[in-house]
Amino acid sequence: MPRKIKIYIQAVQDIDSGFEYYQRKQKGLGNKFRKDVHYTLRKIQNYPFAASFAYSTIRYKTIERFPYIVLYEFDEKNIYILRLFSTHQDAIYLL
Repeated sequence: MPRKIKIYIQAVQDIDSGFEYYQRKQKGLGNKFRKDVHYTLRKIQNYPFAASFAYSTIRYKTIERFPYIVLYEFDEKNIYILRLFSTHQDAIYLL
């Protein structure tokens, strides 16, 4: 049985912020961003070990068509989506 995805409030805010940014850039692009985020979360859910380590227990997965990274941890039952950030940001300020 796949692990359940638990999204921290900071990650939800990051998704919303990315959505708003891309919607301002081009109408409909924010929806494509959200779709790609959800696709990436499903990949993480199906293959949680298939991502590189960002920190000691935190892994990261890139979003394919957007310059964003998903930071997450997991245990035997859950996957915890900690943050999403643009690769143009300095990650030290996110954790």
